Amino acid sequence: MNHTKIIFSFVLIFSVMLIPFLLLNASAEKVPDWIRNTALWYGEGKVSETEFLNAIKFLVENNVIILEREDIISVENLSALIIIPNGNVNLSNSAFYKPLNLEIASGTVVTWINEDSVEHTIQSQDESGNNNGLFHSSTLGTGETFEFTFEEMGVYNYYCSFHPWRVGLVTVK
Repeated sequence: MNHTKIIFSFVLIFSVMLIPFLLLNASAEKVPDWIRNTALWYGEGKVSETEFLNAIKFLVENNVIILEREDIISVENLSALIIIPNGNVNLSNSAFYKPLNLEIASGTVVTWINEDSVEHTIQSQDESGNNNGLFHSSTLGTGETFEFTFEEMGVYNYYCSFHPWRVGLVTVK
């Protein structure tokens, strides 16, 4: 199953699960037109997943969708995925890590998967761009993965040691 199908399946399942919740806790009058349009355009493939998720984040932050924070944080075995997309090696390409800034809860296991046709590494660095030794993957060929569990809150910078212009962030809240 390719990445697009996985994302579509995730969004579809998430949307179906959210419908009863939204009917009880959201008022259509509170949803701004730009969010409705973003959802429509996402379904039509006209806007990115990031733009769509930012619209959902706006609804949560403004209490249009109310989530029980205790339920989210108490979930065990949290996991998240970062994709190294094909074309990531090219300096002029916009194929950055997906997502570029992953926001997670502490205790989450993050898995990087290399979907590029060339090898990459995942190397932690400090805010100044210096290696800090927190994590470093071996060379990842196409389809290979690297995992790291983020235990403490903070912002974690990383990059590919072969292609140092490719940087990303993991934000642990």
